[in-house]
Amino acid sequence: MQFPKLTPLQSRIVVSLAASLIVIVFYLSLSSPHFAYAVETDSIAPKDPNRPPLLGLQDRLGFTERYSWDDDEVEQNYEPEFAELERGISEWAPKSQNLNNNTPGKRSIQVGDGPHYWVFQNETLWGTQAPRTKRLPSPLVDITHWGTFQNSTEQQNSPEGTRGVYVSLSVCDQPSSTSGTPNDAPPQLELYISFSNPEPGPGNSTYSVPVDAGFGSSTLNARAAIYFAVLAPPSSNFNGKYSYELAVSIDAPYASYVDTTFLNVLDSDTNATLLETNVTANVTGPLNNTEYQQWMDGTPPFSLFALKNDSAIWGIHKSFCGLKNHAQIKGDPTDQQPSSVNMSMTDRAGGRPKEQFYIQNLNGSSAYLAIPAIDGTSNQSGGGAVGGGGLLWAPTSFRTKSDYNCRVIFNLPFCSEVAYAVPSNQHKAFADLVKWYDGEAQPLYVNFSNSLQQIPCNATSSAQYSLARNCTDCASAYRNWLCAVLIPRCEDFSSPSKLFKPRNIDKSFINGTKPSADLNPIFTHGNNSISYLTSMSSRYLPIDAFASPGPYKEVLPCADMCYELVRSCPASLGFACPLLGKGLELSYGKPDPSNKTNVTCNWLGDPDKMSLGVRRGQSLVLLTIACATALFVGYLA
Repeated sequence: MQFPKLTPLQSRIVVSLAASLIVIVFYLSLSSPHFAYAVETDSIAPKDPNRPPLLGLQDRLGFTERYSWDDDEVEQNYEPEFAELERGISEWAPKSQNLNNNTPGKRSIQVGDGPHYWVFQNETLWGTQAPRTKRLPSPLVDITHWGTFQNSTEQQNSPEGTRGVYVSLSVCDQPSSTSGTPNDAPPQLELYISFSNPEPGPGNSTYSVPVDAGFGSSTLNARAAIYFAVLAPPSSNFNGKYSYELAVSIDAPYASYVDTTFLNVLDSDTNATLLETNVTANVTGPLNNTEYQQWMDGTPPFSLFALKNDSAIWGIHKSFCGLKNHAQIKGDPTDQQPSSVNMSMTDRAGGRPKEQFYIQNLNGSSAYLAIPAIDGTSNQSGGGAVGGGGLLWAPTSFRTKSDYNCRVIFNLPFCSEVAYAVPSNQHKAFADLVKWYDGEAQPLYVNFSNSLQQIPCNATSSAQYSLARNCTDCASAYRNWLCAVLIPRCEDFSSPSKLFKPRNIDKSFINGTKPSADLNPIFTHGNNSISYLTSMSSRYLPIDAFASPGPYKEVLPCADMCYELVRSCPASLGFACPLLGKGLELSYGKPDPSNKTNVTCNWLGDPDKMSLGVRRGQSLVLLTIACATALFVGYLA
């Protein structure tokens, strides 16, 4: 085939067009956007397990794609090669900040600002789980469902191809009120999560995590990267910043909140209160019980936060870091600095381990909230530790007394079950009260012990006085009874309860005044001369000489303490209890099954042995103690 002949002019035109086309093609090959577009798409596209690894493929803009067959991950790293392109490339940088396993992301956010974007990357999701250390000598008996407390490192059961993830948001600081009501709580932060949208938000292929009192949490099953957004709602009544910690873990919740109480209020006086945790482990002595020894001899594991009931901190009371920053009263067993909170272990009332908190320097006649906590693991807290963000329980409320005639004592060497307020005055020192009350009981117990030694306690079971009880039971029941009647439990004279018995009604309060008739049921209802006379003094007369308390009310010993004494001891010792209506009302009380929050009578010992009510047909307390203890009965009214 012959090409047509061109004139010189036509030849020049063809050559010019060809050169122009070559220049255009070359230009397009350099400026085509398809290279950058391909990399952007590939970075978020689903991965093909059959795709071969591509290593070292580098385009002209400096993006390097790495594909890892093991972790099924494609990453983009920006390696700038051209200074003139740096400004343009920086605009393509991701808005999200990375979150690492068990390491919280910490930021501050202004009221009405946000969102803050975060991402938990795919390689972190499928990374190696962190080693787990034991927080406690053994799992707590009442929250074993919390993975944080288990000794096993097994991950929760998740559908195939997914992994369990624990998410927590803790608000550490909150804005201040501008409305003139400083105790108002600001609006809560908002947390949104998405598995596909790098910028989650309301109604944007996401779901929200409820945040309450400064804390929100969620458990997810994820296949790949997880995206988060944190927003601060606008408010005209608050000004300032929130600070928060957003944490993600593949091991266990970094921060936790248990919506049940874990503290019990034992008693309060005007300036102090005594609290204790629930039983921590179903173990008791003897001393060769390793688990028991670990609980009792180690550093107390629980810390404590306390605050006024009307405090503005109420908006973050479910956040560990929030309470750590703002609680008015803090008790940390590892802190060497002086504190108003004394922490120690006890096995009182049942012989099983518990932790007790003695809080001092409180205001009289004031309401407080107490919140127990665990700060991280037994040897590590904070970022990098499994559960390092702390655990909180629901608050327990308590109120201090007002009359300055009662003082909390505990840890008595002999009357070890005593842990409540006793008649006193504001000038008596704690140590002096403990020494005196305990010292009064011990000699009287010695007299009883001498009588008990006359009983064949070591005989065979068929020769003993009872098949159900033994001399050890008798000695324990008598000790608890003796301590309860000798060391009265004290309440404010102004207490409205009709179950408590007025004492020292002719004495003066700290301000010099005496009880008014409207506060004294003896004056308003009393024609009973015996009741009046027994209300003129304390149950045990030497109390008035030593402690000099003003008017107070006594929480009477539970009648079941007499029943327990009669059931546990030999009949030859002569213990007996009178009938209802013939002395019971003056010296003993009974539990009220309908009243779950307030003490209605004073019980010492294992609470499992206390009946729910007074048994009919059984006699009540008028004590006939054999031999050497007879003189002591004269002190009891």
